Amino acid sequence: MSMSCAHLFKYMINLLKKFLVRKTPLFLIFIILNGCAVNNKMMLGSEVAEIALPLSFESQKRKIQKNPNNQLFYLNASKSRITYAYGILMEKGDRLMYSDYYRSRDYYAKSLDLFVISRNYLFNALEIKYENFVQKMRNKEEIAFEKEDIDYLYWLSGSLAGSIQASQGDPQYLIDLPNIKWLLESAITVDPNWENGTLSAAMMSVYLNDLSGDKNAQKTALSYFDLAEKQSNGLNASIYVTLAENYAVSKQDKKLFIELLDKAINIDVNKDKSLKQSNKLSQSRAKWLKSRVDDLFYM
Repeated sequence: MSMSCAHLFKYMINLLKKFLVRKTPLFLIFIILNGCAVNNKMMLGSEVAEIALPLSFESQKRKIQKNPNNQLFYLNASKSRITYAYGILMEKGDRLMYSDYYRSRDYYAKSLDLFVISRNYLFNALEIKYENFVQKMRNKEEIAFEKEDIDYLYWLSGSLAGSIQASQGDPQYLIDLPNIKWLLESAITVDPNWENGTLSAAMMSVYLNDLSGDKNAQKTALSYFDLAEKQSNGLNASIYVTLAENYAVSKQDKKLFIELLDKAINIDVNKDKSLKQSNKLSQSRAKWLKSRVDDLFYM
């Protein structure tokens, strides 16, 4: 269960531009980010981003303290933390899981802290506009959201999903699964085609990781996959990687696993400029997953 690679990449680039571009050529920033997602031997580049991105955290915190009723400050602070947690810390934690377990768990713990901070920031932001938002969310009450709210709902769902993933399913975070679904469904009600299928892709991930006992969960997930594929014109590599990791592996369907990863790898990254760099990252992960096929499939 993870956030859109496209959103993470675009936001990470913006942050790196702000803090590195005066000293580092832009082409090198792209190399740094691409290097983060290839393999353990190529993770050195992410060390720069790991140091640079948190530089924004304290200044964002001060802005919020001075302007506690500014929704946008909460949103921006959350985006940077969620992006950093998913795009740097969690990715490194994943890659180290099989070679350095304790270091991997340290990255996961740092990620969890950032996800929780982001969750609280977004709760505050939504409470400013919608009184008693958190309680209404937990009670699944209907709220007349507007298109401008989708960013908040989407990133809040990402912080909740990230907390579950980083804590490895700790019950205190796992109870937010219904809230994640409610947030995304609320956003879809406002604009189902938002960001070329981003919400559909997120819902696919939610249903692939459903623990409610819903017998139709996987069927629903596949429906959202089809929708996300259509909305992105088949050019979003991340949905194929997600389906391979979360569906084909659970089904122990090696043939489907390889087909999905190959589909992601073979996407022409130049066909949709808005997805170009995120697709490169997804393709790198797809190649890494293919290298682990013997570890993931038992027959």
